[in-house]
Amino acid sequence: MKTEKETEQLVTEAVQGSKDALEEIVRRIQKPVYSLSLRMLLNPEDAEDAAQEILITVITNLQGYRFEGPFRAWVLRIAVNKLKAVRKTYAEKKMSSVGNLDEIIDRYEARGWFSKPLDAPEPYLEVETRSVCTHALLLSLDRSHRMAFILGVVMDVNSQEGAQILDITPAAYRKRLSRARSRIRDFLVNNCGLFEDSNRCRCNSILPAYLEKGWIDPDKPIFVSKHGKVESPTKLGRYLKEVDELKQISVIYKSVTPSNFDFVNVVKNIYKNDQYRIISDPQIT
Repeated sequence: MKTEKETEQLVTEAVQGSKDALEEIVRRIQKPVYSLSLRMLLNPEDAEDAAQEILITVITNLQGYRFEGPFRAWVLRIAVNKLKAVRKTYAEKKMSSVGNLDEIIDRYEARGWFSKPLDAPEPYLEVETRSVCTHALLLSLDRSHRMAFILGVVMDVNSQEGAQILDITPAAYRKRLSRARSRIRDFLVNNCGLFEDSNRCRCNSILPAYLEKGWIDPDKPIFVSKHGKVESPTKLGRYLKEVDELKQISVIYKSVTPSNFDFVNVVKNIYKNDQYRIISDPQIT
């Protein structure tokens, strides 16, 4: 098990000049950094660019970590500050302007998007549909509430750590998380077929429209591997019936974890080419 003490020792060794320690630090933090970036931005290319910038900032400022709190919180605070500065996409602007999320489903239904479901779609496409849909809901939250939701629901960040990352009080963090969770929960419980069989929006029904619009590329899925093993929506739906609504939200967002981003080789090239004075430079204070 990776303990905080082990991580702090790695930081010390990296600052003293250990490239192996630096690479191990990157291995430990790249997944949460990319996961946060992708869920904030939804676009994989934007997320990779943001994650790379965040990780470069982390590794070039390791001497600034004062061991006064969890290293993960220090990293995620850097990530949050970087992501706040990223320009809003068209999709984010459009979703954040939606007052009543149910109106989106009303429009989809009026366009006949639920009338031609695929009988037996590829399981990975159904999972991709669910992932794109539920993560797009995050764009309906303003960035401060979206951050709190991702940290609290997806990454299991507690109120003390969340407060440190977002630079607010623990009470304010809990309030943001509660508001964000309620907005997402109300939409999913009232509209998503995984939560209730009678709900109108189902993965196999909405998938044809998503494919036609190009919102899902069957050859380049964002959240799942085309050839990897995936949990079927049917099986997940049965499981969701057995847990309470609050836990359902966590299960939905944790059921797919982006993991195709690898920054270690980038780090190797950086110090191989002396692109940055990352470690053991006496002039850095």
